[in-house]
Amino acid sequence: MKQKKWNRILLSVCLFASCIALAGCTRKQKPVPESAQTEVQSQAIDNTIEWKGKKYKYNHNLNNILFLGVDKSDPIGETYLPGETGQSDCIMLLSLDTEKKKGRILQINRNTYTQVDVYDENGNYANSIDGQLALQYAYDIGGSSSCWAVKKTVGELLYGVPVDGYFALDLDGIAEINDALGGVDVLMKQDYTMIDPSFAEGQTVHLEGMAAQHFVRYRDQAVFNSVQNRMERQTDYVTSLIDSMNRSGGRKLYDVLSPYLDTYVITDLDADQMNALAKYTYDTDEVAYLPGEMREGKEFEEFYVDADALQDLLISMFYVEAE
Repeated sequence: MKQKKWNRILLSVCLFASCIALAGCTRKQKPVPESAQTEVQSQAIDNTIEWKGKKYKYNHNLNNILFLGVDKSDPIGETYLPGETGQSDCIMLLSLDTEKKKGRILQINRNTYTQVDVYDENGNYANSIDGQLALQYAYDIGGSSSCWAVKKTVGELLYGVPVDGYFALDLDGIAEINDALGGVDVLMKQDYTMIDPSFAEGQTVHLEGMAAQHFVRYRDQAVFNSVQNRMERQTDYVTSLIDSMNRSGGRKLYDVLSPYLDTYVITDLDADQMNALAKYTYDTDEVAYLPGEMREGKEFEEFYVDADALQDLLISMFYVEAE
């Protein structure tokens, strides 16, 4: 509660100081951090970059979908005043290889310290500040506008890797959506009995109702960097959910989720694109995490990206060596 209160105060100050002068400004682009500019060149028209003496081109077989889990109790599709829209506690990029029908997941730490844009009550760009990536959703007016803002900021954080679409889920709706899918079987890869006595390591648990929500949302804020453990559980849950859809006897993801659009779910994907998400194989052993270091900030934890290690990761995931 202390963190959320501090965030609201910070947002109010930023809006008061900047919105009057800048309310008419358009949304802007932010530069690549200087630490990553030593050998990285801006993407050319042909999506070719140079890194460590080699040239790489973007893999155009990829379709990258941003998945957001938002801690908002009210309908996710509506608009609100900035600061009242909730934060994106779960941020992951689903990278789908349309040729191989294989998906990879890049987990992005919600505490990633970066430049986030602040928007006014009309959704117009006002200012940029340094803060946790999770705040980007909150610093817009909610709904598709906040999703667009996070999509833009994530793309910039990843040095221009294309983000082709978004799928945002209100975390308070997990229990209902989980049960609409008939429950989800998840292998407990660690001992999670502090969340639920049945979540013992090595057990496959059929998650139903609030048990699913607790599995995805639980975090002991008294433990430093507990968000890392939660990201691992979120990855296990999302991949298990997709696997459940693959074994659901022909049920399509859109048919299951359509009753919840603009209440628990908001997306810019159409029905065919949503259904396609369940047609890919996701290997949890190949899940990637943003490289960097968690530090204790003045008010809350801050995750600082290792710029060079990030560029290495992005090349391995999204690029192929140019001929």
